[in-house]
This record gives sequence, C-alpha cells and structure tokens, in this order.
Amino acid sequence: LRHCGDRGGVISAQIHLTLFDDPATLTAAVADLDDDVARVALELPLRANLSALDNIALIPLYQRHHGAAESAQQAQAILDTMGHAGIALLRDPDMTPAQRFVTKLARALILKRSRLIIDRPGAMLYDVPYPAFIRQLAAQDGMTGTWEIFDFSWNQALYKE
Repeated sequence: LRHCGDRGGVISAQIHLTLFDDPATLTAAVADLDDDVARVALELPLRANLSALDNIALIPLYQRHHGAAESAQQAQAILDTMGHAGIALLRDPDMTPAQRFVTKLARALILKRSRLIIDRPGAMLYDVPYPAFIRQLAAQDGMTGTWEIFDFSWNQALYKE
C-alpha cells in the first residue's frame, strides 16, 4: 500500500482506498455519489428468499430486460470468474459473511458501471481478513476496472501489506 498523505492510498493497480475520519463525512461522500456508481454496502441487502445466483441475475433480468436463462448464465459466469461458483444455490440465511459479500460484489459487477465502491468492508467481512480477501477477488482473471474502498481512517493499518 502506497499512502497518499493520510487520506488513502493505492492497494493494488485496481483497488484504491479512500479514508474518512468520521461517520458523517463518509455518509456525506456516499450520498454525493453519482447514479452511475455500483456500490457494495451492508445496507444494500440481498433478497433472503433468493439464491446467490438469483440475486445476481435480477440485475440483467430487470435492468437490461434479458431473459431468465441468459441472466442466470451471466450471473453464473461472474461467480465462476470470482472463483465462487459453489455459492450459486445458497440463499442469504445460509451464507457466511464472506459468501454474502461475494454475492453483493457480483451483483455490483454485473451492473458494469464505470465506478465500483466498496463501502466499509469490515462491516460485511467480519469472518475473514478483509483487505487480503478483497485483493484476492480483484486479482482473479477477468476482473477489470477500478474498485474504490471507502473506510474509516482508524482502519488504515489493516490495509498495509
């Protein structure tokens, strides 16, 4: 991690860290995000009655008006790319926090937006060392674009390699 002053840094070529000193500033930054941002956050829940695959497939089904089979195929392809094909049939209550995060991330990635924000990953990934877990996901073949992590400044030490 190369620090840019004390305001964040670059974790890898495609993961950038933006740090905030207090919850109000972070909340304001999230509120100011444009509509073309894909976001992964604790307060953006999965549909509990649907599988991981179905939660992801809802995006192309309803936003791009693709058929159910094509949407499911796209969702499975993203899970395959992320190395988590095995969670496809799990429903939210049956997932670990890391599996739930992967599903939310896949749902954000399938949007194919110009910017991806991971908002306070520690609130979602309390069962794994989350900076390393996110690096591992971003390093998978086929992962493109820039991922931006919004986190609190007191967590900065966790991102050091």
